[in-house]
Amino acid sequence: MMEGQRIEVLELLRKIQRSSGDQRKIFLALYGILLFVPLALVVVAAGRATLTGAFGGELEACFLRPVAATWGFFSAAFQAGRWGLMAGVVLALWFAAIAAGSFFGLAITRMAAIELTCERRAEVRDALAFARRHFLWAFLTPAGLCLAAILLLGLAALAFSLGRVSELLLAVAAPAALVLSLTAVVLVVGLVAGGVLAWPTIATEWSDAFDAITRVYGYSFSHSHRVLLYRLGAGLVLLGAAVARGIRAGFALLCLYLALVAGFGLDRSKDLVDAVLREPAAGPPFPRTVAAWTLVACVAVLLTLAVARLAVYRIVLQQAVYLLLRLKIDKVPLGTIDGYRPDDSAYDPIAQGFELVEVEEEIPAGGAARKA
Repeated sequence: MMEGQRIEVLELLRKIQRSSGDQRKIFLALYGILLFVPLALVVVAAGRATLTGAFGGELEACFLRPVAATWGFFSAAFQAGRWGLMAGVVLALWFAAIAAGSFFGLAITRMAAIELTCERRAEVRDALAFARRHFLWAFLTPAGLCLAAILLLGLAALAFSLGRVSELLLAVAAPAALVLSLTAVVLVVGLVAGGVLAWPTIATEWSDAFDAITRVYGYSFSHSHRVLLYRLGAGLVLLGAAVARGIRAGFALLCLYLALVAGFGLDRSKDLVDAVLREPAAGPPFPRTVAAWTLVACVAVLLTLAVARLAVYRIVLQQAVYLLLRLKIDKVPLGTIDGYRPDDSAYDPIAQGFELVEVEEEIPAGGAARKA
């Protein structure tokens, strides 16, 4: 039995390598990044508007100088001691990431589930259709847990605030507030420990939010050591991939800089790089020459592709962690976990173009008399 499981794990590792290098998944990750960035900039603009009171101007500043605007917001909020505002912005950024990932990330997870559980080529169209139908469950599983924890903490704080009215009310409300606080802690711990299992559960089992939450907390609390061990292993693998990808990107940037030096000369190349890295104090921070535009485009494409590849690798590793838990804890062989199920419309005769005709069966009089 152990030898069979070891063979299955080795085969799973080979499938992970093949699945994570799929260019179609990388393009889906790029679309998710392109969706997340505008949402994140709107969130940062709203946070800056809370400090300054001018949302239109802050929105323009965020889209023109995103890095400087984001850094400036957190620096200003830190100096002003607006800890609640910073926590709210970070939480809103997390929700924006969950919203983007609940569609594109779930589609990538669905493709990985099909490829890792059965010998099938996952189609992008089917994965997008699956993500569209299950987007709500994928979003509500982590977001609902986080919102429930925040609500419980708010109710606990409200119960403790009764102490300002009377100490007798505090003595009555304190046990309820303690129970609410502990429940919120349990929700947060489960979300942090096993929240990454929600999308693989939905993508593999066609589960709803309730089933996904049940699986997340079932693994997180009854087998927490194994969940943390597998997540640690996946994190180390992802860290190694990030280091390797960073070395490749750095080498590519170095080659690009050497090509600039060979083509423009050392002094002009330094001026060009300085013009790109140091934004002007006034006016739009756009490159002023064709060479600067080319440099910005090359660097942006290179770094964005590296981030997209790492995002795909992380999603595939999450799916692999889920399958390992199913194998080691539930003792379910990977060969029996068939993540592929055709679209429900394939079983719908109306969707296939057939017409349902109601037929009334006539029973002869003699037959009816014999039955009577």
